[in-house]
Amino acid sequence: MPDSTVEEAGGLEPFPAPAAPDTRPVGPADAADVRGDGLFRQLEGAFLLLDRVVGRALPPALNPFLQTGAIAITSLAVATVTGVVLLIWYSPSVHGAYSSVAEMSDAPWTAGLMRSLHRYSSDLCMLFVGVHALRVFLERRFAGPRWLAWLTGTLTLAVLWITGWTGYWLVWDERAQHIAVGTARALDVVPIFADPMGRAFLTDAGVNSLLFFVIFFLHMLIPLGLGIGLWLHLGRIARPNYVTRTPMTIWVLGLMLLLSIAYPATSAGPARMTEVGQSFGMDYWYLLPIAMTDRLGGGLLWAIFWAGGIVLGSIPFLLSRVRREAAIVTPSRCNACMQCYQDCPYEAIAMIPRTDGSTRYPVEANVDPDRCVRCGICSGSCDTVGIDVPWLDVRSARRRVEEWVADAKHAGEEPLVAFVCAQSAGARLTLDSETGLCEEMPGYRVMQVPCAGWVHTQTLERAVRRGAAAALVVTCGDGDCHYREGADWLHMRLDGQRAPVLRTEHVERGLVHTLALDRTRLGRLVERAAVLRGDPRANVSTPPPSPALAGIASVVLALAVAATVGAVSDLGYTAPRPDGAELVVTFKHPGRSSDDCRALTPEEIAARPVHMRQQEVCARRRSPVRLRVSLDGRPVHARAYPPGGVWGDGNSVAVETLDVPPGTHLVRIEIGDGPDPEQWNWTEERSVEFEEHGRRVATFDRLAGFGFH
Repeated sequence: MPDSTVEEAGGLEPFPAPAAPDTRPVGPADAADVRGDGLFRQLEGAFLLLDRVVGRALPPALNPFLQTGAIAITSLAVATVTGVVLLIWYSPSVHGAYSSVAEMSDAPWTAGLMRSLHRYSSDLCMLFVGVHALRVFLERRFAGPRWLAWLTGTLTLAVLWITGWTGYWLVWDERAQHIAVGTARALDVVPIFADPMGRAFLTDAGVNSLLFFVIFFLHMLIPLGLGIGLWLHLGRIARPNYVTRTPMTIWVLGLMLLLSIAYPATSAGPARMTEVGQSFGMDYWYLLPIAMTDRLGGGLLWAIFWAGGIVLGSIPFLLSRVRREAAIVTPSRCNACMQCYQDCPYEAIAMIPRTDGSTRYPVEANVDPDRCVRCGICSGSCDTVGIDVPWLDVRSARRRVEEWVADAKHAGEEPLVAFVCAQSAGARLTLDSETGLCEEMPGYRVMQVPCAGWVHTQTLERAVRRGAAAALVVTCGDGDCHYREGADWLHMRLDGQRAPVLRTEHVERGLVHTLALDRTRLGRLVERAAVLRGDPRANVSTPPPSPALAGIASVVLALAVAATVGAVSDLGYTAPRPDGAELVVTFKHPGRSSDDCRALTPEEIAARPVHMRQQEVCARRRSPVRLRVSLDGRPVHARAYPPGGVWGDGNSVAVETLDVPPGTHLVRIEIGDGPDPEQWNWTEERSVEFEEHGRRVATFDRLAGFGFH
């Protein structure tokens, strides 16, 4: 039937006549946005299976794996609040930090509870951030306009980890000792500090209180960066779920309280800088890199850091394919209803002044191609069919479906029509795009669409009124729409809660069905489709879990997550140990100034400023400082250390670690700071006992002399 046919009142609404003949084809809806799409879909099946298992007992509102981002932000908020409260008891000093944290355990229902909540909310945040990132990756939600969310999410994850890393530093226990030493090892490779940062962590007395306070300040300041990162991360999303809703918030808080009471947070032993090879319980959510910082050099640590950052940051650009065209607005058909603007999940649509000269409506919709994800939800929002994705426009699709229905009825069939989301169980159907026939769903005419939200209510209405026995729309799994809100908008339109509504005066609501099935549930789709073919009014939707079952499942899932978080937060770790013992020799000492001086000529003196007219100039460079170490009369180390500074006039710095057999040894240390290689200006010799896996530190200062620790 031609689009321009006008029927009697109460009959079918005609299609609006297009401005020009519409010859655009109805294209496939499942074109891959990323390279390796098939592999991604296979790997994503693990999450879909998890959703299916949990979904049998819990509604989407109580399924934590469908709200990973919101749970992470809620946990972060709890960690921030409890961190501020902990300042009541915490002493930000290298001398008082450990004791102030230890004393919190003496008040288990106040300070101790706050400390445990602070730790486990941080751990829970990291857990769900990790799950969220992995899920987004496997669901390929990093391609196209989503690149910004991916990059800002990656940066936010890095900032979150740094926050936890510095937080554990502030406890100043054995874990903090390894954090400090590992951080110093990495930073010493970067030419930031005049002296090696690692020298500050050789002895307990050498730890700088000012540096400790700087770490405390950074730990308090970094969360501001998290806030900025989250703002950017969610900047292109409409109606983001910043935090969980009440039922899930109760679940999250209950989980944290359960874990905090059952397994209170504890510290390792106090930091002792001369002890090596310690064993302690470690929070692997944040401290896993200790296994690398204890074993790798600073250069390799930076190489791993930058390589990992480049790989993660390049994912959207390396794996994305050339994108399809963005949605296009036909200004002459736009009546400024603003429904597409309100429905777009990614704020890709703006209302701008008219461009077609019309004075009937003041504004028209405009699509930003850099934000459009090509989901087609706006097509299902527009009552006048004024906005479309070019490769699957609504008018051509309607005609195609009606032709399928007419052909089937001409052959004596009473067909059903189905619109299947390309991310749902319908993605695995064997379809003939020309005839709509489907091997797995006999008796149906099936069209694959980019999102269930693309399906316009009038498209369903017209198909049924043209002769289809019923209409079925297959969406993504419950609560996990690939394009966030498409399935929600579809259900609200069908139930009359959101425009454009299904006109029940023209088509019976019971003849329009929806099925929420993820990609792994093709068998369930075929089964439900067969039931509907036998009875077009049958209820094929899955009933929600009973409240009793949901309550039990919530508790069981909370216990499982709490056990996972608690176990990983205190797994055993043993640092690498030397085969015997270690002797560390360190100094910071200036070599003697050069005697290379030259008298200035009268002309040179006159050319200088008045306050700089000295009679002679001397070279600024100092002599290298030499170190020689002997053990039981046998030399084991000899080296000269060049002066620091741009002009070679700074201090020479040495940090040398020497392997020593356990036992008592006669240690002789000699230091020479002049140009004569045979001259040793400072000498120390003493008998030193070395314990198995122990470390002794010898320091030198020209004022204090030698010291052994």
